[in-house]
Amino acid sequence: MLSVLLTATLLSGFAHAKKAPKTPPPPIQGWHHEEGWKGDCYYPKDWGTLGEGDRRAARADTLAAMKSQWIGERDDGVNFDSNVVDNVEGTLLGLPVKIEAVAKSNLDLCMAAMASGDTTAWQGWMGSLNTSLNVGECNKPLVYTTFDYLDIGVGWQRPVSMCKGDKAHIFGTLTDRYRLSDKGEWMTLDGSKEPALGSDWPCNIEGCTVGKLVGKFTTDSGIETVFPIGGQDTFEAPENGVLMYTINDTTWYDNKWYSNGRIDDHAAVTIEPAGGLQ
Repeated sequence: MLSVLLTATLLSGFAHAKKAPKTPPPPIQGWHHEEGWKGDCYYPKDWGTLGEGDRRAARADTLAAMKSQWIGERDDGVNFDSNVVDNVEGTLLGLPVKIEAVAKSNLDLCMAAMASGDTTAWQGWMGSLNTSLNVGECNKPLVYTTFDYLDIGVGWQRPVSMCKGDKAHIFGTLTDRYRLSDKGEWMTLDGSKEPALGSDWPCNIEGCTVGKLVGKFTTDSGIETVFPIGGQDTFEAPENGVLMYTINDTTWYDNKWYSNGRIDDHAAVTIEPAGGLQ
């Protein structure tokens, strides 16, 4: 019995002697450096612990902190191209949710650079960052109406950005006339009745006639779609890209507007979001 009591007492003593578990240190936040580093790195807040309002504020603070280092304000040997930094900042201001992932990658690259003194990998990442941020994104939807006078002396003109699914209503004045050669017929944006056949013509599919107003849409990946417009048409963007227009011609230097001796014709072309003015 005495042996049992002694054992119980010893075990109880051991239990009391056992140290309470240590409280883990708080996560590093803000500017911090380890021993041997060439400078500081910025540690963002724990995004998952923040409410929506605090999270938005933390993103803004994190972007400002990263930019200060990118443009050389930390005096730590880091100084990236200002144009590159401005482009990245502009993209992140438009897509603030991406600041969180950028901050993580930036911290990893900063820690490696500060430990080694070599910023080559960090600088390479920075140089390609804006392109990677914009993959699949569209920052310039068609929300405004554009108006310009058609230039019959040049090819594709007046680039207008569109996002996937945007619809553009394109139309021009049909009272103004031009011709494609000194002895050619006078025509409007509807073009002539002569079909444009052969690869030399910008638009050579069905509906494309010589001299007609035609459009070209180029996606961000480089795929081109050429289509007839004439006096008016509506085009829906299949992907993010840029819309342009021209008259369907193979040479533009000899084109001429109709003139009554005092006033030259000049056709106007308008591109607006389909459904009305914005």
